[in-house]
Amino acid sequence: MTSLTSSKVRSVGYGWGVLVVAGAGSYYFAKRSINADREERAQAEEQRRQQRERMRVQEMVSRGTTAKAPHKSKRKEHAAAATGVADSLDPSQQVEGGDPAPVTHEQAEMAQRGKYEAAEPYRTRRGDKFS
Repeated sequence: MTSLTSSKVRSVGYGWGVLVVAGAGSYYFAKRSINADREERAQAEEQRRQQRERMRVQEMVSRGTTAKAPHKSKRKEHAAAATGVADSLDPSQQVEGGDPAPVTHEQAEMAQRGKYEAAEPYRTRRGDKFS
């Protein structure tokens, strides 16, 4: 009877060993695949970002302005505000230099949080029957 019991123990151990090795192998290959997909998406996003930047610069060059022009108009506006003298900039330059839609602190915080994330974490009331 002892030889029958030891063969059952060995077969169970062998089965578990095969299961663990198969699970580890599938985890390894799945993780490798997921990481490759993430890297592809990151590269594609970076290429899209670079393409948008090139298009933005190309558009600015075609308009005849440079990337530094809005910064110069901001400096002129700040200097004019400090001296109290209004500078005669055309309206398009004033709009480029200023922020068309100022963002409040609350809006900036909401942009950092997820779309469905609560403004503050949920806290249960004291005296709950399960606490």
